[in-house]
Amino acid sequence: MNAFRGDDRVLLLAIPATSELAALARILIRGVVVALGTPEEIAAARGQFAEFDNVMLLDAGPDRIPWHDASFSKIVVPRQYERILPHISGELHRLLAPGGEIIQKAASVS
Repeated sequence: MNAFRGDDRVLLLAIPATSELAALARILIRGVVVALGTPEEIAAARGQFAEFDNVMLLDAGPDRIPWHDASFSKIVVPRQYERILPHISGELHRLLAPGGEIIQKAASVS
C-alpha cells in the first residue's frame, strides 16, 4: 500500500476506529478524508473529530456515494466490503481521480 500524502483526498467506505481516523487526518494537512457511515455511526463519531477541519462524515452507502466524479486520490475499502467489491467497483472508479488508487484495507489506514 502506498503511503498517504499530505494533499490526498481520501474516501473511506466505513468510519474506522477513532485513532485510525485521527492519525489519517493529521497526515492529510492539505487534504481531506471523507468517511461513510449510517446516521447512527456518524452521530457517535462526530464529536470525536470536531477538532479536524479536514474530516467529513457522510451518510451514504458504498453503492451510491453522492460526490463528484474523479474526486478522490485514494479510496479505502475495509475488509467487510471486500465481498461486494465487484458490485461497487463502477461507483468507486467513478469517484477515483486519474492516477488514483483503490486500497483494500486489512488492519490500519495509518
